[in-house]
Amino acid sequence: MTAGMMRLTNEAQAVRAGRMRGERRRRVRQAHQRLDSSHASIAERNAALAAACGACTCFGEPHCLVCGGEGKPGWQRPDESLFRQYVAPVLARLGVHLEDEAPHHDSLRALSWADASAQGASL
Repeated sequence: MTAGMMRLTNEAQAVRAGRMRGERRRRVRQAHQRLDSSHASIAERNAALAAACGACTCFGEPHCLVCGGEGKPGWQRPDESLFRQYVAPVLARLGVHLEDEAPHHDSLRALSWADASAQGASL
C-alpha cells in the first residue's frame, strides 16, 4: 500500500471514529435528559405524597437538613386535597371512610371505622 493510500485510510478511520464518538455523545445526552425528566417526575410525586401524609420529603431520614429526621408522616398538618387523593382511597380499602359532614381538627374530616366484616374486608 502506498503512503498516500495509507493516509486516506487513516483519515477515513479517523472520520468514522469521530462520527461514532459524536453518536455516543448524542445518546449519552439523550439518556441524561430522560433521567433528569424521570427524576423530576419522581421528585414531584414524592413531594405530593409527603404533603398528603404531613411528612417532610425525606420521610424522616436522620440526616435531613430540613427536618433533622423528625419529618415522618404526621410531622405537620397534611394537605387535605392531597390526603383525599392519595391516602383516603387506601383507608377506604381498609374500611375506614372520611365523613364529610363532621368537621374535625384542622379541617380534616373525622375518620370512622366501617364494619369491615360486614363488607367482607379483612384488616
